[in-house]
Amino acid sequence: MIDHQRLDPTDAVATRRFELDHSVTINGLRMDLGRIDHTVTVDTTEIWEIRNASGNPHNFHIHGVQFKLATYAGSSPPPHLTGWKDTAYIPPGATTALLLRFNRHTDPAVPYMFHCHLLRHEDNGMMGQFVVVSPGQQASRLPSHHHHR
Repeated sequence: MIDHQRLDPTDAVATRRFELDHSVTINGLRMDLGRIDHTVTVDTTEIWEIRNASGNPHNFHIHGVQFKLATYAGSSPPPHLTGWKDTAYIPPGATTALLLRFNRHTDPAVPYMFHCHLLRHEDNGMMGQFVVVSPGQQASRLPSHHHHR
């Protein structure tokens, strides 16, 4: 169930930037099941800026958390995009800022995934992983290929 609290960008403890290429990488990296790309702390708010650096469409999807659009393609989101999301269409050449509050399950060894939600792009490796940890915890080494959905 979603907490219907208002999210305030001034509460963000971090801003993370994600650059999506044509159909293979995020931030120049292909998916690696042995790598944690980001570690976030439970009960914090972050801004994730998603830049579509290509002429291809991308649908950015995040497992385990819903978000609000802080900006959409550099402007305020239109009314029909102001609700809670788990996937955002990122137009070619545009940057969209997501406002997320991580208040769910924590486990430093079991990651959530983020990825382009176009199947061909996922299959090409356009994915990454993050863990949600308790304050003071670090990401653990990944013992197996177990993921939250």
